[in-house]
Amino acid sequence: MIPFLKLYFYMRCCYGKDRWKDVCNHFGIPTKKRPNGSLIWIHAASIGESMTALTYITHLKKNNPDLNILLTTITATSADIMKEKLRDLKGCLHQFVVADSPFWVKKFIDYWRPKQVFFLESEIWPNIINELYRREIPIFLLNARLSLRSFKKWKYFHSSFSKILMKFTKILAQSDIDMHRYALFSPGNTCKIDNLKYANALLPCNNKLFSQMKKIINGRHVLVAASTHPGEEEIIIRSHIELKKYFEIVTIIIPRHISRINDIASFLKKYNLSYVFRSQIDSNFSIVDVICVDTFGELGTCYRLADVTFVGGSLVSIGGHNIYEPVSLGKVVLFGPFMDNTTEVRNFLLGNKVAFEVTNSDDIVEYCKRFFSNNTDLLDIKCKAQRLTKNNSLQQIDMVIKTSLLNNKC
Repeated sequence: MIPFLKLYFYMRCCYGKDRWKDVCNHFGIPTKKRPNGSLIWIHAASIGESMTALTYITHLKKNNPDLNILLTTITATSADIMKEKLRDLKGCLHQFVVADSPFWVKKFIDYWRPKQVFFLESEIWPNIINELYRREIPIFLLNARLSLRSFKKWKYFHSSFSKILMKFTKILAQSDIDMHRYALFSPGNTCKIDNLKYANALLPCNNKLFSQMKKIINGRHVLVAASTHPGEEEIIIRSHIELKKYFEIVTIIIPRHISRINDIASFLKKYNLSYVFRSQIDSNFSIVDVICVDTFGELGTCYRLADVTFVGGSLVSIGGHNIYEPVSLGKVVLFGPFMDNTTEVRNFLLGNKVAFEVTNSDDIVEYCKRFFSNNTDLLDIKCKAQRLTKNNSLQQIDMVIKTSLLNNKC
């Protein structure tokens, strides 16, 4: 089995999903030295979970400056972003997560010797959990979510899934729905906290890029389509073409996976739309229909330029991405019907009328017409969005963990 797993990770390197110099992390082999003293291990799968983990890491370091923290992720993109973010946090380092193979897991834990472990959202690895539990290392599932699809699947393996979940010291669910789903498998260690995403810092803005994009926008209305997946860009492009009949407009497309940027360019050529890649903006200030973002870390800048935003993974059956980020910047957000990964946030924002569900390009066009034409509506939503503060999650986590650890010692 191990040779096949190794081959799998080497193949990921070929496709840019892993890094050759760090691929040995998956085999329990570190590429960084363990710092002296106590160490907490936090694992987050990809970019969204990593940003939430960063919020908790910053909180931990503020209250415990000498604490060492190991953050592991799965994807190369999240690794690149997190290495940069952790650079200024003393005692914090990043590695790729160890594969869930008993031999490699033991090597990993022997080396890092964590005193506590935190998994983010839906990261549940049976061999890792079993080994941590065997060594009596406390394990917490933070901001836990269980999608409807996963819930239905695990119901067929109720007994096995329950045995895994009961080994967590505490499961801190991000919504009432998630708490109910987890509690059906492991009622004794499940509780609900506010969603950690509400406590995330505002996305940063690149002031130089902001000014450059302003020149390209040239006073036009702006639709930003973020975290898009195959099938969604063409819907956005059709919306843009229809909106051009009524408004001066520029659309900014930020695909979830920038490796797909050439596919998006092909769609734009098909519809005879002019475009520029973000990576070309330094030398190209021409006025175009569409700006295609082919670099990382630009969401905060692009959202600040938007009149209306659309967040992808929601018009196709992905489960949705973070719709709270644009709202926290005072922006109108549109999303599709497939939001199972973030139901509680969806309901919260819908209930406060700062987010709106769409099902096709016609819906997107109608909402854009409304907000492009009515500045008062846009200002009302901005004011409403900025009053939405639900960020007690960090304090709730502190209290739950403190109580759980005390109970474990009794």
